[in-house]
Amino acid sequence: MRSFSTLLFLALLLAIACTSKTTSADTDAMALTTNVDAAQLRAAPGPDGKVLLSLPFGAVLYDLGEVSDFTTRINLRGIWFDEPWLKVRTKDGQIGWIYGGALRFQMDENSATARLLMQKRLQTIFGAALEDSIRSYRLAFQTIQTAEDFANVFRQGTKLRDTMTNIMQERILIQDYDALPDMFWLTEAMPGMVPQLVAEGTSYFLFWNFATLQTIAQRTANTADDGFVAFNITLFPEDSIEYFFPAWFMQTWDYGGSSLLGRGVHYNTLQQIAQQLRQSDLFARELKRLKVRLLNDMTESNVTYWESQEKILAELDHILSADFQILDNADRIALQTRRQQFNDPQQFGIQVNMQSGTYE
Repeated sequence: MRSFSTLLFLALLLAIACTSKTTSADTDAMALTTNVDAAQLRAAPGPDGKVLLSLPFGAVLYDLGEVSDFTTRINLRGIWFDEPWLKVRTKDGQIGWIYGGALRFQMDENSATARLLMQKRLQTIFGAALEDSIRSYRLAFQTIQTAEDFANVFRQGTKLRDTMTNIMQERILIQDYDALPDMFWLTEAMPGMVPQLVAEGTSYFLFWNFATLQTIAQRTANTADDGFVAFNITLFPEDSIEYFFPAWFMQTWDYGGSSLLGRGVHYNTLQQIAQQLRQSDLFARELKRLKVRLLNDMTESNVTYWESQEKILAELDHILSADFQILDNADRIALQTRRQQFNDPQQFGIQVNMQSGTYE
């Protein structure tokens, strides 16, 4: 009769062998996660297949490499999908079919399943032509080698982002705030960007992730892209993710807030723009657009101001006395005009000192 210790040793060997086999199989398969609650694992592909399991949000599944030869059009949380069904295995070994639109996955260009799902998903939401442009952007992003490549990809991505955002606002209807649609998989479709819910959680917007871009820029020989990214990180210091309101603006509610003119941020930003342009003109287009935004923040009639009249006048004088070559005659005239208006803000309907809770 075998001793207890021998039996225990054999049991441990069997457990290790089983664990190793499972880990190996899971490593070889593409991992998927459910992006909706109560995702149905079915015995056969299609909405009529027998339900085997109801999976919670975030359940991990493994792709078995089989895809249905048909697609099904289904609305999930306000988004229409037209995707195939995938044969998968759960962590517990249950095998079945699940709808592609109910899944999130990491984009792997070498995975036929990942390419197919991404293609179908993007085509359904954005159309075939835009899906082709997104795929082209993704390839260009992954093959950046020079600062010039970086600049071209940044412009390509910005243009795509603006188009995609407009389409999402038109086509995605958020009906239940407790069950928001999942569009965070766009991180895989548009590398270098992150999707975020904006406008009180009613719409999606894509923003540049400058921390990710910094890693890409550091691989190129030219330092112009490094400087451009580092400058943008100073504009969004909290998490290095682009947003509607840069460092020169104090957001006080979801749709707006007040200018921080008077704190020196505007002067420092103009100084950095000028420095970037002296070093290279590779990002001149983007830097000049930032200059326009900054000037509008100082001169437009609908802007309110966080700081006091005295601090604002001091910073405007500092800017006007500096020899910023990036400011043309029209810019200087606009700033000088606004400077005169700040001598009597009430007369010109300018709200200052918003931090006090009242305005002067």
